[in-house]
Amino acid sequence: MTIRTQQADALARSGQKLANPGQPIAGAGTVAVAYLNTLLDVAQRAGAGRRDLLELSGIDPAALGQNSGRIAVERMLDLFEVAQRATGDGMIGLHMGMQTQPRSFSALGYAAMSCRTLGEAIALIPRYEGVVYDGGTTTLQRRGRRVELRWTAALPDPAAPRVGPLNEAIVAGWLAYGRWITGRDTAVSAVRFRHAPPADPAPYVRFFGCAPRFGCDDNAVVFDAALLELPLIQHDDELRRLMESRAQRQIEQLQATSPLLRRVVAEIRQRLPRGACAAAAVAEALAMSERSLRRHLQAEGRTFQALLAEVRHEQALALLRDPALTVLDVALLLGYAEQSAFSAAFRGWTGMTPRQHRQACRTADAAPAGRGSPERVKSATARARHACERPRGGSAGAATARQRSQM
Repeated sequence: MTIRTQQADALARSGQKLANPGQPIAGAGTVAVAYLNTLLDVAQRAGAGRRDLLELSGIDPAALGQNSGRIAVERMLDLFEVAQRATGDGMIGLHMGMQTQPRSFSALGYAAMSCRTLGEAIALIPRYEGVVYDGGTTTLQRRGRRVELRWTAALPDPAAPRVGPLNEAIVAGWLAYGRWITGRDTAVSAVRFRHAPPADPAPYVRFFGCAPRFGCDDNAVVFDAALLELPLIQHDDELRRLMESRAQRQIEQLQATSPLLRRVVAEIRQRLPRGACAAAAVAEALAMSERSLRRHLQAEGRTFQALLAEVRHEQALALLRDPALTVLDVALLLGYAEQSAFSAAFRGWTGMTPRQHRQACRTADAAPAGRGSPERVKSATARARHACERPRGGSAGAATARQRSQM
């Protein structure tokens, strides 16, 4: 059996398949896998096939194995285009925003839902938005009784048609999430978008409660300042502290990593399961020569081989938790030709074999969590996720007492 066939078998056992490499594109920031998964969920509910969506947009399924992973924003823009064609939904961005949930925003989402008021939750966005998308800028400005929340993408042409779905997903997501965490079907005063208007504005008017303006200088939502004082129905000080701390760590990690390093890491993750992770191939995908790539990495005190090892180590820890995968499967998904080479590398990273690590994880998972252990964080996150599974209308009481606030 060839290595290529073995990789295909391993991907099949993991519920994935080999993806065709996309065209080389220049980076303009990255988005969290958790956010991209929200778009996939919306497209799937509209009848599109997840694997087909990923393959046509050049995204390797293995790169989505961890919600903490990052994907180049251009790949998400490609996914929007593919999803629009596959579903026939020209408002896929609006519909994604309408279905936004805490997990869509990773740690930022859980921290925001745990605040005391809507104002506290909104104040977290400019500070931690990089957790979701590190290529955009959100600003909050209060003018008397009016508040404006603006967003701009760091793209060459943020008003381009292909950026429209992302603009709509973010702005609609703000409102949908605000309604969800307050339990109120709140309308806003005004909505602005940079891209061109849709053929049918009626669905936008129904959702926002006003007629959005298109072709503007920014993407923004405007609302009454009184809404900032609305209490949140899932307020939890402990969860907020835990999730805000996690968001802060993620932001610090992003800030400590240059845009080039993030692009290189994202490309390595994308290519590992295909076994096409040579420096020359990664450099070509980033539209530069291999020599230039190595020179840039050296200037930052890094090497390509060290980055490759770091990504393999991180992915290995995640893949080994999947009981459906054998150790050989994991080795192949990480681009190793032989299981023995992977086992030797893993022992160098952790001091134990992959099988020993798996057994240690099973033992740790079975043990009760003590005070101060990392499991307390997992427990708090689990509570948040359980709360997030309630219907969109909020809790039973909130659903029956739902209110609509007009500006």
